[in-house]
Amino acid sequence: MSNTQLSQIKGLLEKVSVISKKYHDIAQIRGENFNIFSIMSMETNERYTHSAMIGELLNPRGSHGQGSVFLKLFFKEIECLKPIHQFNFENAKVTVEKYLGSIDLERKTGGYIDIIIEDGNNTIIIENKIYAVDQVSQLERYKNHYKQAVLLYLNLYGNEPSGKSKGQLEVNKDFYLITYKSHIKNWLEESHQQVVNQPVLRETIKQYLHLVKKLTNQTINNDMSEEIKSLLLSDLKSAKEISDNFHSAKAVILNKIRDGLKKELEKIYGDRYYFFENHNRAEEKNSHIWFSLKDYREDNKQIICFGLESFSGYGNNQNDLFIGILDFYNNYQILFKEYFPDMKINGWWRGIESIGNFESYNIDFSDIDFLQFLHDKPFKLPELIRVITDKTMEYINRHEKTLITILSLSRKIKETQF
Repeated sequence: MSNTQLSQIKGLLEKVSVISKKYHDIAQIRGENFNIFSIMSMETNERYTHSAMIGELLNPRGSHGQGSVFLKLFFKEIECLKPIHQFNFENAKVTVEKYLGSIDLERKTGGYIDIIIEDGNNTIIIENKIYAVDQVSQLERYKNHYKQAVLLYLNLYGNEPSGKSKGQLEVNKDFYLITYKSHIKNWLEESHQQVVNQPVLRETIKQYLHLVKKLTNQTINNDMSEEIKSLLLSDLKSAKEISDNFHSAKAVILNKIRDGLKKELEKIYGDRYYFFENHNRAEEKNSHIWFSLKDYREDNKQIICFGLESFSGYGNNQNDLFIGILDFYNNYQILFKEYFPDMKINGWWRGIESIGNFESYNIDFSDIDFLQFLHDKPFKLPELIRVITDKTMEYINRHEKTLITILSLSRKIKETQF
């Protein structure tokens, strides 16, 4: 690359920085940076933010006190629901996280439905996705349980579910796509208009609407994006060089942290635990470190282990780095519920805990400001690795007996079956 091209790239980056600062200042003046969901690190939590909020608004007996107003507006917005006649809106039942039983991948049954709406004759299922990956046979399992249900697959932009989730189901026949970008945004805007004279409810919906717009790039940041796009079009060659190298630049920092941490943990636990992963690149979504007890390796073919996730910054737990017990395919869910009923369940994870803070930042590797801080102060990386290691050791000290108990019980159950 010539010095001239490097100079052009540097000039382009400087101009982008000026635009970014301008719109940041505008957002500050308007108060758009204040959002209760963002402050509580709940922006991308599918269960406790999005499913909870949507489910509560849809519920005719919800705490909003507006009866079926929001549910009717939802039906009005979702095209595939319009053919449903004589739906009993006033007596409809809305359930968030409905349990269908243990997952059976052979029969394709079981699991948790994010949101289900029932009126006695009709059933509408909403599978809610922000950033979480699809589970195996997920949509098939729900459709097998409620064969006549209208199945809605909700995500940010209308992407189709993966083949492993939908199986033989067909879009616009067996299930329908709805989006946060249009359907949920439009529904919230209509709902907001219905409660203009009720300040608490009005402002709560407005806050959530702003969050949806943020997640789908429809806030003032979208205006900034348009201006930056125009700037990039003026020098596409330099823009491409920047784009091509952005993720690999991030990966330099991410891999140093992940690789350094894994080496530390192997030094401490290598005699009792074996370490493994689906992939060893920190930039991959749901990038992780998994480790399980060697004494139970032959019994552990379905995998139950300790895990740290995500080193890419894109995963569960609002992207914060966390530690927990991973129960693949929920094979041990019944044992956890019986022997450790207080342990929180998050999909395949049990008892997850955020690693916490470092300096003035959450340990969230999707946070560009945090990554910039680590790049500018590389001497902080060993300190960060030590903080994560200490938290991991503290967690294992508290939960190793839990892991041994579950694996021992599973071994006894298997022995009685033969």
